[in-house]
Amino acid sequence: MSTTMDKEPHTGAAGDAGASAGGVDGVDGADGAAKAGKAAKNSRLQTAVLLTVLGADVMDLLDSTIVNVGSPSIARDLRATTTQLQWIIAGYTLAMAVALITGGRLGDLYGRRRMFLGGIGAFTLMSALASASVDPQMLVTTRFLQGLAAALMLPQGLAIIRSVFPSDRAGAAMSIFGPVMGVAATVGPILGGALVTANLFGSQWRSIFWVNIPVGVLAFVCAWRVVPRDEPHGPDAPTLDVTGMLLSGIGMLLLVYPLIQGREKGWPVYMFVLMAASVPVFALFGLQQRMRSRSGRTPLVTLSLFRKPAFVGGQIFGMFFFCALGGLFLVLVLHLQLSLGYTSLHAGLTSLPFSLAVAIGAGLGGGLLAPKFGRHVLHAGIVAMAIGLAGLAWSIEHWGMSLTSLDLAPAYTLCGLGFGLLVASYFGIMVSAIEDHETGSAGGLMNALQQLANTLGAALFGTLYFNGLTDGHTSVSSASSTLAWATVVVVLCIPLGFLMPKRIKPSALEAH
Repeated sequence: MSTTMDKEPHTGAAGDAGASAGGVDGVDGADGAAKAGKAAKNSRLQTAVLLTVLGADVMDLLDSTIVNVGSPSIARDLRATTTQLQWIIAGYTLAMAVALITGGRLGDLYGRRRMFLGGIGAFTLMSALASASVDPQMLVTTRFLQGLAAALMLPQGLAIIRSVFPSDRAGAAMSIFGPVMGVAATVGPILGGALVTANLFGSQWRSIFWVNIPVGVLAFVCAWRVVPRDEPHGPDAPTLDVTGMLLSGIGMLLLVYPLIQGREKGWPVYMFVLMAASVPVFALFGLQQRMRSRSGRTPLVTLSLFRKPAFVGGQIFGMFFFCALGGLFLVLVLHLQLSLGYTSLHAGLTSLPFSLAVAIGAGLGGGLLAPKFGRHVLHAGIVAMAIGLAGLAWSIEHWGMSLTSLDLAPAYTLCGLGFGLLVASYFGIMVSAIEDHETGSAGGLMNALQQLANTLGAALFGTLYFNGLTDGHTSVSSASSTLAWATVVVVLCIPLGFLMPKRIKPSALEAH
């Protein structure tokens, strides 16, 4: 879910709601009744907009979590290679990483409502095409286009909410996202597993993409009816940075492509050259952003963010952590289904302790611990994640081919609790490292880097896992050693956490 919060002008709905908040004392009965009726109407509109945006975000999250569970069925039905399977999973998040910030800028330029509708429509269409894929290449392509559509859709949602809700209710509206996304993350793997196992109409894995179609159509119709039309731009409207978009996208692709494709090609020298080439491309991107900012044009990224050591350290922290998290889910799903023969539903239910623990950890961390203890909650979460990951690696190695869901439950629960504590404090701490006027650009950058980290995790740890299988190791040793490396990556986050602010500022608590 995008946390981009670009500044938006308030619509008439928000203004009317704010105007009516003071009550009807001192006016005659007719005026009071009219104002009360308008307030009720505005309240219904705000609720409808909130539910519509939530529906779109849930659709994206379900798509992200369901595909992991369905990947073994996809591999069998389409005869996809392990490399193609990695692209099916990672292509979606890579496309989002490349286009998220640009998606927010397109909303600034051409209207939040228009881009939100376009993103929902494209996402729904690509879901239908993905379900009809006849070969791995078609599915990889539609997944990549799905990611682009999500990057167009997601940045608009929170901006629309902020424009519709008055300022005194916007924080409460946004606070609903956490619990709803937690429920969606819990339901996603189980729903995906149930659909694949049920094999509706002989669809096998295809039904996991059918879910998006009715949800997408409903969200599109609701958005068409309830999202207010965009107001005209003023003279200082931002411009689209096409060059920056291309440079950042090329840099990400140079980094990710060799990690996924190198194993299948036998790791020729040019793969390492491509990865090394990403460094000067990113450097050129930084130079281009500086020149664009100096010329008075809108850069893709606010450069002042990179002059803040706490923010930069936090982004490195996030890259390491979300990379390990992406590898965790991919490796476990593949090992449980491909090696141990779990059904998709069984594999989905195995993740239930993690999802429930995430909800508990996020609830405790966000509501009670993070406001009081700040960065200590972040460190507690990362330590719990590291111990849990090590426990998963040990459990897989110890129980071998007789591994059961109950054997994984204690370590999986600890991982989930740690993740919940971490996410409850991470974004608030990061916002505390920046100025209020930088929040919009920082949110877009944080989400883009998170998607890139997820992509790198799927590429890097997927490659380690499949390399272990091809090098003659057993599936048990390959899975346990890959998760051990993921544990090392998470442990590296502990010192990085000390670069971040100790406390969460009050305005960050209101936003999250």
